[in-house]
Amino acid sequence: MLKVVIVEDEAEASQKITHFCSLYASEKNVEISATAFANPVDFLEKYRGEYDVVFMDIMMPLMDGMECARRLREKDENVLLCFVTSMAQYAIHGYEVGAFDFILKPVGYAEFYMKLDRILRILGKRMEATVLINSKNAVNKVAVRDLTFVEVYNHMLIYHTRTGQYEAYGKLSDLEADERFRRFLRVTPSHLVNCDHITSLTDDAMIVNGVKLPVSRRRRKECLEKMAALLGGGQG
Repeated sequence: MLKVVIVEDEAEASQKITHFCSLYASEKNVEISATAFANPVDFLEKYRGEYDVVFMDIMMPLMDGMECARRLREKDENVLLCFVTSMAQYAIHGYEVGAFDFILKPVGYAEFYMKLDRILRILGKRMEATVLINSKNAVNKVAVRDLTFVEVYNHMLIYHTRTGQYEAYGKLSDLEADERFRRFLRVTPSHLVNCDHITSLTDDAMIVNGVKLPVSRRRRKECLEKMAALLGGGQG
């Protein structure tokens, strides 16, 4: 499922991108969920890190796209950002906010098709991401998607998978900042959990690959919101 969000105050432009997403999904036999926001302020308030790519206009009321993008990056450094605008002179400064590309209005389907092709290639590489775990006696290459959770124990990081575990020196904060761990949740100061392996969540605990882990009360609401966003799609 490719999760797309469109931040665009012009209804016609927003509807066109939504329609193009449907056409592409039909032609390429992929699932695409498209959510639209006409107001950048509402978008930022509701954003929980649930989208794969953001198509954003630059000239909008209340807040322009560049400022919206700066604030977006404070929430999420890794989501793909593509400006959709008639203001090419501004769009070329997208590197300042980590934009990977831009599309000029009026948007044509052929160009949009190529952009989505590129997006899927980038996301495909992210899904194939691996991590090198430097243990005492070996260097282990593990697919990030196979990690169920990572915990701190006796000043070491313990990487848990379905079939075993690995120990290495490191910091959870470094993993949190790594885009390969975008789908992980910090549920306690000592536990970073892969959202895709969570099977249940109670008031004070969650089950991850059959293992019961604590969830601090302070973090529970944040966990619920991000789990809903990552697993069930965003609101809007």
